[in-house]
Amino acid sequence: MPIQKVRVEGFRLLQDVEILLESVSTVIVGRNNSGKTSLTDVFDRFTSERNTRFRLEDFSAGIRPKFLEAKRLRESGANTVEVLDALPKIALTLTFGYDPKATDLGPLSQFIIDLDAASTIAVVKVEYAPTLASLHALFDVQSPAEGVDAGLHFLRGIRETLSKAYTVQVSAIDPTDPTNRRQFEGSSALYSLMQCDFVRAQRTLDHASQGEADVIGKLLSTLFKTAPAPTAAAADQELAAQLKTSVERIERNVQGGFDEMLKGLLPAMDVLGFPGLNDTELRPETSLNVEALLSDHTKIVYTGADGVHLPEGYNGLGTRNLIYMLLQLESYHKAFRGKATRPVTHLIFIEEPEAHLHPQMQEVFISQLNAAVTKLSAHYPEEAAWKVQFVITTHSSHVANAAAFEAVRYFLNESPQGTATRRTKIKDFKKGLNLIPPDDQDFLHQYMTLTKCDLYFADKAILVEGTTERLLMPRLLNIVDRSLDESRKLCRQYVTTIEVGGAYAHLFYTLLDFLELKTLVITDIDSVRAATTMDRNGKSVTKWEKCPVALGERTSNTAIREWFRPKEQTKEDGQQNEPAPVITPAELAAKTADDKQDGFRRLAYQIPETDGTSVCARSYEDALVLANPDRFEWPMEEDEATEAWYIAKDLPKAETALRFAIREADWTVPRYIREGLIWLAEPPPPKSEIPPIQTAEATR
Repeated sequence: MPIQKVRVEGFRLLQDVEILLESVSTVIVGRNNSGKTSLTDVFDRFTSERNTRFRLEDFSAGIRPKFLEAKRLRESGANTVEVLDALPKIALTLTFGYDPKATDLGPLSQFIIDLDAASTIAVVKVEYAPTLASLHALFDVQSPAEGVDAGLHFLRGIRETLSKAYTVQVSAIDPTDPTNRRQFEGSSALYSLMQCDFVRAQRTLDHASQGEADVIGKLLSTLFKTAPAPTAAAADQELAAQLKTSVERIERNVQGGFDEMLKGLLPAMDVLGFPGLNDTELRPETSLNVEALLSDHTKIVYTGADGVHLPEGYNGLGTRNLIYMLLQLESYHKAFRGKATRPVTHLIFIEEPEAHLHPQMQEVFISQLNAAVTKLSAHYPEEAAWKVQFVITTHSSHVANAAAFEAVRYFLNESPQGTATRRTKIKDFKKGLNLIPPDDQDFLHQYMTLTKCDLYFADKAILVEGTTERLLMPRLLNIVDRSLDESRKLCRQYVTTIEVGGAYAHLFYTLLDFLELKTLVITDIDSVRAATTMDRNGKSVTKWEKCPVALGERTSNTAIREWFRPKEQTKEDGQQNEPAPVITPAELAAKTADDKQDGFRRLAYQIPETDGTSVCARSYEDALVLANPDRFEWPMEEDEATEAWYIAKDLPKAETALRFAIREADWTVPRYIREGLIWLAEPPPPKSEIPPIQTAEATR
């Protein structure tokens, strides 16, 4: 009975977001400070039995003013119910899926309160909210001193009173009628419903800085705690019994002679009249504890030569990190199996699994995670497989690209227009890429995996056609930055460059729109003209051959043709009804800056270096020649554009790129690229409004 959907309200950047969870692994990606850790923390706060407290800072900045609104209502004489409703809340809504034909739904059954026999979901809401009985405690704040802002003073004051008025409240919601609810006392019902565990990013494996060299060894005591449980695997129970018997045997031997020797260490207390006639004799007794032995006196070592074994801390951090994560999963698995009444769902958050792992291991991590689940379940052959759901947060393009598109959730940090408040918007690939045809999705996924593409983590992106532009891009950015003020310099932003070619760039358009990632697409006009030739049978055939722009009849560049495809030619599923329209170089020259911009994307192709001329390059190489005529030899036998085209044909691309990237100084960036990079340096356009979250009634 997996969690199908999660909705978070009012917690830090997660002001109102909804996330679909995969049945096995869901991958959370996004830039720094986009809310990924907040998702982990909100589950930790609500599901931890340590009674972790929420703080004022945990409330989203967008809803914090509700505290002041509630204060104003109370002071104006509003009734307590109205004041209670005005206060902000932090909420976590979980939608569980179940089989209505199942004979035993376990702890979930008490959360199913609808009367619809066809219903397959149960909705559980956990809130950090005030109660009527303790509402007065929230406002028990001393009056501010003269000259102190009353609002700010009140907010500072409720840092102390918040925990007196707010409690965690658990309720079941009827998916067919959101007003029908069942309230539960305390959080015990939630603990019985789900087990939530965390493999944190900070795993204290670096003993040099943390002072802890045997972190992995200490996990053995955790594994032992669950081994004797009646529901544990038979092999685990037998091993636990054997360990206990061995320790008891050692304990009896110690008490036989060792304790008598310890008795001699006791002070001569008889000089003080002790023991007297009514006192009993003191004697030492040594006892051994299996858990203490495993925790404090058992270490993991690595087999070495000549009987000299290496301590745990002598191995690399990557190996130790992987072992530690696997042992943590094993301990969580055993704890889940060891419960007398097992929760219906086991959710495990894994933060940044890429820490210290080499790229190849990062790429296979998710698949190996699924294999580990199968192997751990094999210890319980008579029982159902371990139905665990993983939520993996990562900054690694290797981990992110290895996951299927439908398993990726993209966290986007934004500030609504006209405000300084930041919040998270979540892009769900499972329901957001339906406009991309399946074949194109396969291409994008394989391409991003092969090229280690990091679109998920960049501030902005540049799509280039060839190797020359990719090699030169750092230098191009550096030169353009000289003309920009500090706040707009591209070197201060995370700009990723992706080589996609002119034939494939258009396949990224829908993905870039979905990510709302400001992107510059740099490509070539690729002018061609019709040429008649004879085939092997002597028949006349027409082919399209490369030519200077002035002689061109159309462009062969797919990225350009698809950019200017009329919107009505695209179906709802992303398929095209007909080939992209023919477009001539003259038509391209007439396009305005607005024509070349579409939302978060801008197209850049060759244009004349100066206004009022028709001298235009066909590709990057001849554009470089036209922009820097003093760096090349000019026979001047043809017009400028044609001559530059011939010069560019003889230029070795890689050597020219390295020459201008390393050796040449103070050269001119071709105009079409310069204008495009200046556009890219500007802040992105306003993002689309966050769509409203579906209500419980619409989740069926």
